[in-house]
Amino acid sequence: MGSIAIIGAGNVGQAIAGHMSFKGHDVRIFDRWGRDLEPIRANGGIDMIGDVEGHGTPSVLTSDLGQAVGGAEVVIVAAPAFAHAYLSQELASVLEPDQLVLFQPGVLGSGVELARMFALAGRQPCLIAETPTSLYTCRLRRPAHVYIGAIKHAVPLAAVPGADTPRALGILRTYFGDRYVPGEDTLTVGLNNCNPIYHVPPAVLNFKTVEDADCHPLHSLVTPRIAEVIDALDRERLALADALGVKAASFWDFLNTAYQVTEGSFVERIVQGYGRQGFPEPDSVRHRYFTEDIPFGLVTWSSLAAQIGLPVPLTDSFVALGTALCGQDFVAGGRTARTLGLLGSDVDGIRAAFIDGAV
Repeated sequence: MGSIAIIGAGNVGQAIAGHMSFKGHDVRIFDRWGRDLEPIRANGGIDMIGDVEGHGTPSVLTSDLGQAVGGAEVVIVAAPAFAHAYLSQELASVLEPDQLVLFQPGVLGSGVELARMFALAGRQPCLIAETPTSLYTCRLRRPAHVYIGAIKHAVPLAAVPGADTPRALGILRTYFGDRYVPGEDTLTVGLNNCNPIYHVPPAVLNFKTVEDADCHPLHSLVTPRIAEVIDALDRERLALADALGVKAASFWDFLNTAYQVTEGSFVERIVQGYGRQGFPEPDSVRHRYFTEDIPFGLVTWSSLAAQIGLPVPLTDSFVALGTALCGQDFVAGGRTARTLGLLGSDVDGIRAAFIDGAV
Protein backbone atom coordinates (compact mmCIF):
# COMPACT_ATOMS: atom_id res chain seq x y z
CA MET A 1 0.00 0.00 0.00
CA GLY A 2 1.15 3.51 -0.72
CA SER A 3 0.83 7.02 0.67
CA ILE A 4 -1.06 9.64 -1.30
CA ALA A 5 -1.96 13.27 -0.58
CA ILE A 6 -5.00 14.83 -2.24
CA ILE A 7 -4.95 18.61 -2.67
CA GLY A 8 -8.57 19.72 -2.82
CA ALA A 9 -11.72 18.30 -1.25
CA GLY A 10 -14.20 18.88 -4.04
CA ASN A 11 -15.81 16.39 -6.39
CA VAL A 12 -12.66 14.84 -7.81
CA GLY A 13 -10.64 15.14 -4.61
CA GLN A 14 -13.22 13.29 -2.54
CA ALA A 15 -13.72 10.65 -5.23
CA ILE A 16 -10.00 9.86 -5.36
CA ALA A 17 -9.56 10.06 -1.59
CA GLY A 18 -12.56 7.83 -0.96
CA HIS A 19 -11.55 5.26 -3.55
CA MET A 20 -7.87 5.14 -2.62
CA SER A 21 -8.52 4.85 1.11
CA PHE A 22 -11.20 2.21 0.41
CA LYS A 23 -8.47 0.24 -1.40
CA GLY A 24 -6.26 0.45 1.68
CA HIS A 25 -3.83 3.25 0.83
CA ASP A 26 -2.81 5.88 3.35
CA VAL A 27 -4.66 9.01 2.19
CA ARG A 28 -4.36 12.60 3.40
CA ILE A 29 -6.67 15.39 2.20
CA PHE A 30 -5.68 19.05 2.16
CA ASP A 31 -8.30 21.80 1.95
CA ARG A 32 -7.02 25.36 2.18
CA TRP A 33 -9.93 26.70 4.24
CA GLY A 34 -10.99 23.47 5.95
CA ARG A 35 -14.71 23.92 5.33
CA ASP A 36 -15.04 20.89 3.08
CA LEU A 37 -13.26 18.69 5.62
CA GLU A 38 -15.85 19.05 8.37
CA PRO A 39 -18.55 16.89 6.71
CA ILE A 40 -15.94 14.16 6.11
CA ARG A 41 -15.04 14.21 9.80
CA ALA A 42 -18.70 14.12 10.80
CA ASN A 43 -19.37 11.21 8.44
CA GLY A 44 -16.30 9.26 9.54
CA GLY A 45 -15.06 9.24 5.94
CA ILE A 46 -16.43 9.36 2.41
CA ASP A 47 -19.34 7.30 1.08
CA MET A 48 -19.24 6.30 -2.59
CA ILE A 49 -21.91 5.05 -4.96
CA GLY A 50 -21.90 4.35 -8.69
CA ASP A 51 -18.90 2.65 -10.29
CA VAL A 52 -17.42 2.32 -6.80
CA GLU A 53 -19.61 1.29 -3.86
CA GLY A 54 -18.14 1.64 -0.40
CA HIS A 55 -16.81 3.84 2.37
CA GLY A 56 -13.30 5.28 2.42
CA THR A 57 -11.54 6.65 5.48
CA PRO A 58 -8.68 9.10 4.86
CA SER A 59 -6.10 9.10 7.65
CA VAL A 60 -5.47 12.87 7.70
CA LEU A 61 -7.78 15.84 7.09
CA THR A 62 -5.84 19.08 7.26
CA SER A 63 -5.43 22.70 6.20
CA ASP A 64 -1.67 22.42 6.73
CA LEU A 65 -0.09 21.76 3.33
CA GLY A 66 3.17 20.54 4.83
CA GLN A 67 1.35 18.01 6.99
CA ALA A 68 -0.61 16.74 4.01
CA VAL A 69 2.29 16.22 1.62
CA GLY A 70 5.14 15.41 4.00
CA GLY A 71 6.38 11.92 3.17
CA ALA A 72 3.63 11.20 0.64
CA GLU A 73 4.78 9.25 -2.39
CA VAL A 74 2.16 10.84 -4.64
CA VAL A 75 0.58 14.29 -4.39
CA ILE A 76 -2.52 14.76 -6.53
CA VAL A 77 -3.68 18.29 -7.24
CA ALA A 78 -7.45 18.00 -7.64
CA ALA A 79 -8.16 21.67 -6.99
CA PRO A 80 -9.82 24.11 -9.41
CA ALA A 81 -7.60 25.52 -12.13
CA PHE A 82 -7.76 29.02 -10.65
CA ALA A 83 -5.98 27.66 -7.54
CA HIS A 84 -3.09 26.07 -9.43
CA ALA A 85 -0.83 29.16 -9.45
CA TYR A 86 -1.10 29.63 -5.68
CA LEU A 87 -0.72 25.92 -4.98
CA SER A 88 2.29 25.61 -7.29
CA GLN A 89 4.06 28.39 -5.45
CA GLU A 90 3.36 26.75 -2.10
CA LEU A 91 4.19 23.21 -3.25
CA ALA A 92 7.50 24.35 -4.71
CA SER A 93 8.58 25.35 -1.22
CA VAL A 94 7.77 22.05 0.53
CA LEU A 95 8.07 19.15 -1.93
CA GLU A 96 11.16 16.97 -2.24
CA PRO A 97 12.73 15.64 -5.47
CA ASP A 98 11.60 12.05 -4.88
CA GLN A 99 7.91 12.94 -4.72
CA LEU A 100 5.45 12.88 -7.62
CA VAL A 101 2.94 15.66 -8.21
CA LEU A 102 0.06 14.85 -10.55
CA PHE A 103 -2.31 17.56 -11.78
CA GLN A 104 -5.44 15.48 -12.20
CA PRO A 105 -6.68 17.05 -14.26
CA GLY A 106 -4.28 19.71 -15.33
CA VAL A 107 -4.96 22.53 -17.73
CA LEU A 108 -2.50 23.55 -20.40
CA GLY A 109 0.60 24.76 -18.59
CA SER A 110 0.00 23.37 -15.08
CA GLY A 111 3.22 21.36 -15.09
CA VAL A 112 5.20 24.19 -16.70
CA GLU A 113 3.92 26.59 -14.06
CA LEU A 114 5.05 24.34 -11.18
CA ALA A 115 8.46 23.74 -12.77
CA ARG A 116 8.84 27.51 -13.11
CA MET A 117 7.97 27.98 -9.43
CA PHE A 118 10.69 25.50 -8.43
CA ALA A 119 13.16 27.42 -10.60
CA LEU A 120 12.16 30.77 -9.08
CA ALA A 121 12.55 29.26 -5.60
CA GLY A 122 16.00 27.90 -6.48
CA ARG A 123 14.96 24.36 -5.53
CA GLN A 124 15.35 21.04 -7.31
CA PRO A 125 11.96 20.06 -8.76
CA CYS A 126 10.04 16.97 -7.86
CA LEU A 127 8.61 14.65 -10.52
CA ILE A 128 5.76 16.54 -12.22
CA ALA A 129 2.99 15.06 -14.37
CA GLU A 130 -0.44 16.02 -15.61
CA THR A 131 -3.49 14.65 -17.41
CA PRO A 132 -5.94 16.40 -19.76
CA THR A 133 -9.01 15.19 -17.89
CA SER A 134 -9.94 13.60 -14.60
CA LEU A 135 -9.77 9.83 -14.41
CA TYR A 136 -12.98 10.01 -12.39
CA THR A 137 -16.27 11.36 -13.72
CA CYS A 138 -17.96 12.24 -10.44
CA ARG A 139 -20.08 14.64 -8.42
CA LEU A 140 -20.80 15.13 -4.75
CA ARG A 141 -24.43 14.22 -4.13
CA ARG A 142 -24.11 15.86 -0.74
CA PRO A 143 -21.15 16.56 1.55
CA ALA A 144 -18.96 13.45 2.06
CA HIS A 145 -21.17 11.42 -0.33
CA VAL A 146 -19.78 11.16 -3.86
CA TYR A 147 -21.31 9.60 -6.95
CA ILE A 148 -18.68 8.10 -9.26
CA GLY A 149 -20.37 7.95 -12.63
CA ALA A 150 -17.41 6.39 -14.38
CA ILE A 151 -13.72 5.65 -14.04
CA LYS A 152 -12.36 6.27 -17.52
CA HIS A 153 -10.78 3.36 -19.35
CA ALA A 154 -7.69 5.29 -20.43
CA VAL A 155 -6.41 8.78 -19.66
CA PRO A 156 -3.12 10.01 -21.17
CA LEU A 157 -0.44 11.34 -18.85
CA ALA A 158 2.82 13.16 -19.47
CA ALA A 159 5.61 14.49 -17.28
CA VAL A 160 7.77 17.63 -17.39
CA PRO A 161 10.26 16.85 -18.88
CA GLY A 162 8.75 14.20 -21.12
CA ALA A 163 11.57 11.72 -20.43
CA ASP A 164 10.16 11.27 -16.90
CA THR A 165 6.77 9.98 -18.09
CA PRO A 166 7.58 6.23 -17.72
CA ARG A 167 8.74 6.79 -14.14
CA ALA A 168 5.53 8.62 -13.26
CA LEU A 169 3.38 5.88 -14.80
CA GLY A 170 5.27 3.24 -12.86
CA ILE A 171 4.61 4.98 -9.55
CA LEU A 172 0.92 5.52 -10.28
CA ARG A 173 0.34 1.90 -11.34
CA THR A 174 0.29 0.90 -7.65
CA TYR A 175 -2.74 3.11 -7.10
CA PHE A 176 -4.69 3.20 -10.37
CA GLY A 177 -3.57 0.15 -12.32
CA ASP A 178 -2.97 0.78 -16.01
CA ARG A 179 -5.68 3.39 -16.53
CA TYR A 180 -3.11 6.12 -17.03
CA VAL A 181 -1.42 5.65 -20.39
CA PRO A 182 1.61 7.40 -21.92
CA GLY A 183 0.95 10.81 -23.44
CA GLU A 184 3.39 12.31 -25.91
CA ASP A 185 4.33 15.33 -23.75
CA THR A 186 2.62 17.95 -21.60
CA LEU A 187 2.00 20.21 -24.60
CA THR A 188 0.08 17.42 -26.30
CA VAL A 189 -1.62 16.37 -23.08
CA GLY A 190 -2.57 19.94 -22.22
CA LEU A 191 -4.01 20.61 -25.65
CA ASN A 192 -6.01 17.39 -25.36
CA ASN A 193 -8.05 18.83 -22.48
CA CYS A 194 -11.46 18.97 -24.17
CA ASN A 195 -13.39 20.41 -21.23
CA PRO A 196 -13.68 23.93 -22.70
CA ILE A 197 -14.79 22.46 -26.03
CA TYR A 198 -17.77 20.66 -24.50
CA HIS A 199 -18.56 22.95 -21.58
CA VAL A 200 -18.38 26.51 -22.89
CA PRO A 201 -20.56 26.60 -26.04
CA PRO A 202 -23.71 25.05 -24.47
CA ALA A 203 -23.29 27.15 -21.31
CA VAL A 204 -22.83 30.44 -23.18
CA LEU A 205 -25.39 29.76 -25.91
CA ASN A 206 -28.04 28.71 -23.36
CA PHE A 207 -27.25 31.51 -20.94
CA LYS A 208 -30.87 32.10 -19.89
CA THR A 209 -30.88 28.65 -18.28
CA VAL A 210 -27.78 29.71 -16.33
CA GLU A 211 -29.37 32.94 -15.11
CA ASP A 212 -32.56 31.07 -14.20
CA ALA A 213 -30.53 28.32 -12.43
CA ASP A 214 -32.58 25.72 -14.26
CA CYS A 215 -29.90 23.07 -13.60
CA HIS A 216 -30.42 21.25 -16.88
CA PRO A 217 -27.96 18.44 -17.61
CA LEU A 218 -25.42 19.93 -19.99
CA HIS A 219 -25.87 17.26 -22.65
CA SER A 220 -29.56 18.20 -22.91
CA LEU A 221 -28.56 21.75 -23.93
CA VAL A 222 -26.64 20.58 -27.00
CA THR A 223 -28.70 21.03 -30.16
CA PRO A 224 -27.50 20.01 -33.65
CA ARG A 225 -26.35 23.57 -34.37
CA ILE A 226 -24.62 23.95 -31.00
CA ALA A 227 -22.88 20.64 -31.70
CA GLU A 228 -21.57 22.18 -34.93
CA VAL A 229 -20.23 25.12 -32.89
CA ILE A 230 -18.53 22.64 -30.54
CA ASP A 231 -16.93 21.02 -33.57
CA ALA A 232 -15.82 24.39 -35.01
CA LEU A 233 -14.27 25.44 -31.68
CA ASP A 234 -12.54 22.07 -31.53
CA ARG A 235 -11.04 22.61 -34.97
CA GLU A 236 -9.38 25.82 -33.74
CA ARG A 237 -7.82 23.89 -30.87
CA LEU A 238 -6.59 21.23 -33.29
CA ALA A 239 -5.14 23.94 -35.55
CA LEU A 240 -3.22 25.38 -32.59
CA ALA A 241 -1.85 21.93 -31.75
CA ASP A 242 -0.81 21.41 -35.37
CA ALA A 243 0.91 24.81 -35.49
CA LEU A 244 2.85 23.89 -32.34
CA GLY A 245 3.92 20.61 -33.87
CA VAL A 246 1.89 18.24 -31.71
CA LYS A 247 -0.94 15.82 -32.44
CA ALA A 248 -4.14 16.40 -30.50
CA ALA A 249 -7.18 14.13 -30.64
CA SER A 250 -10.51 15.59 -31.61
CA PHE A 251 -13.30 15.90 -29.06
CA TRP A 252 -15.07 13.05 -30.85
CA ASP A 253 -11.96 10.87 -30.56
CA PHE A 254 -11.89 11.73 -26.85
CA LEU A 255 -15.44 10.40 -26.45
CA ASN A 256 -14.28 7.16 -28.04
CA THR A 257 -11.21 6.83 -25.79
CA ALA A 258 -12.92 7.84 -22.54
CA TYR A 259 -16.40 6.37 -22.98
CA GLN A 260 -16.09 4.02 -25.98
CA VAL A 261 -18.56 6.10 -28.00
CA THR A 262 -17.95 5.72 -31.72
CA GLU A 263 -21.20 6.06 -33.67
CA GLY A 264 -24.05 8.47 -34.30
CA SER A 265 -24.47 12.18 -34.94
CA PHE A 266 -22.57 14.70 -32.85
CA VAL A 267 -25.56 15.11 -30.53
CA GLU A 268 -26.09 11.35 -30.25
CA ARG A 269 -22.46 10.79 -29.32
CA ILE A 270 -22.61 13.46 -26.62
CA VAL A 271 -25.74 11.87 -25.16
CA GLN A 272 -24.11 8.43 -25.22
CA GLY A 273 -21.01 9.75 -23.48
CA TYR A 274 -22.63 11.96 -20.86
CA GLY A 275 -26.31 11.10 -20.76
CA ARG A 276 -26.18 8.44 -18.07
CA GLN A 277 -24.48 10.83 -15.68
CA GLY A 278 -26.99 13.67 -16.11
CA PHE A 279 -25.18 16.10 -13.82
CA PRO A 280 -27.30 19.25 -13.28
CA GLU A 281 -25.29 22.21 -14.48
CA PRO A 282 -24.38 25.01 -15.09
CA ASP A 283 -26.37 27.04 -12.59
CA SER A 284 -24.55 30.36 -12.11
CA VAL A 285 -21.85 32.63 -13.51
CA ARG A 286 -19.54 31.25 -10.81
CA HIS A 287 -19.77 27.75 -12.26
CA ARG A 288 -16.46 26.21 -13.27
CA TYR A 289 -17.55 26.02 -16.91
CA PHE A 290 -17.02 29.78 -16.87
CA THR A 291 -14.46 30.39 -14.10
CA GLU A 292 -12.12 27.55 -15.15
CA ASP A 293 -12.76 26.61 -18.75
CA ILE A 294 -12.59 30.16 -20.10
CA PRO A 295 -9.60 31.72 -18.23
CA PHE A 296 -7.59 28.48 -17.97
CA GLY A 297 -8.67 26.92 -21.24
CA LEU A 298 -9.77 29.26 -23.99
CA VAL A 299 -7.69 32.21 -22.77
CA THR A 300 -4.53 30.08 -22.66
CA TRP A 301 -5.12 28.72 -26.16
CA SER A 302 -5.77 32.23 -27.46
CA SER A 303 -2.66 33.63 -25.77
CA LEU A 304 -0.33 30.94 -27.15
CA ALA A 305 -1.94 31.28 -30.58
CA ALA A 306 -1.21 35.00 -30.50
CA GLN A 307 2.49 34.31 -29.81
CA ILE A 308 2.78 32.42 -33.09
CA GLY A 309 0.40 34.55 -35.16
CA LEU A 310 -2.41 31.99 -35.45
CA PRO A 311 -5.95 33.45 -35.61
CA VAL A 312 -8.56 31.74 -33.40
CA PRO A 313 -11.64 33.95 -33.88
CA LEU A 314 -14.24 31.61 -32.39
CA THR A 315 -12.09 31.01 -29.32
CA ASP A 316 -11.62 34.75 -28.89
CA SER A 317 -15.37 35.31 -29.34
CA PHE A 318 -16.27 32.93 -26.53
CA VAL A 319 -13.69 34.61 -24.28
CA ALA A 320 -15.26 38.01 -25.03
CA LEU A 321 -18.82 36.73 -24.57
CA GLY A 322 -17.96 34.95 -21.34
CA THR A 323 -16.27 38.07 -19.98
CA ALA A 324 -19.32 40.20 -20.78
CA LEU A 325 -21.87 37.67 -19.50
CA CYS A 326 -20.05 36.90 -16.26
CA GLY A 327 -18.75 40.38 -15.53
CA GLN A 328 -15.18 39.13 -15.06
CA ASP A 329 -12.02 39.94 -16.98
CA PHE A 330 -11.08 36.39 -17.81
CA VAL A 331 -7.96 37.43 -19.72
CA ALA A 332 -6.51 39.44 -16.85
CA GLY A 333 -7.20 36.64 -14.38
CA GLY A 334 -6.32 33.72 -16.63
CA ARG A 335 -3.27 31.69 -17.59
CA THR A 336 -1.44 33.37 -20.43
CA ALA A 337 1.93 33.33 -22.13
CA ARG A 338 2.95 36.08 -19.72
CA THR A 339 2.07 34.11 -16.56
CA LEU A 340 3.89 31.06 -17.97
CA GLY A 341 7.01 33.08 -18.71
CA LEU A 342 6.51 32.57 -22.45
CA LEU A 343 5.68 36.09 -23.61
CA GLY A 344 7.35 36.66 -26.96
CA SER A 345 8.18 32.97 -27.43
CA ASP A 346 8.08 31.33 -30.83
CA VAL A 347 7.07 27.74 -31.55
CA ASP A 348 10.46 26.38 -30.49
CA GLY A 349 10.39 28.31 -27.20
CA ILE A 350 6.92 27.09 -26.34
CA ARG A 351 7.81 23.50 -27.18
CA ALA A 352 11.00 23.66 -25.11
CA ALA A 353 9.10 24.79 -22.01
CA PHE A 354 6.46 22.07 -22.26
CA ILE A 355 8.47 19.16 -23.60
CA ASP A 356 11.96 19.66 -22.17
CA GLY A 357 11.04 21.54 -19.00
CA ALA A 358 13.15 24.53 -20.06
CA VAL A 359 11.82 27.34 -17.85
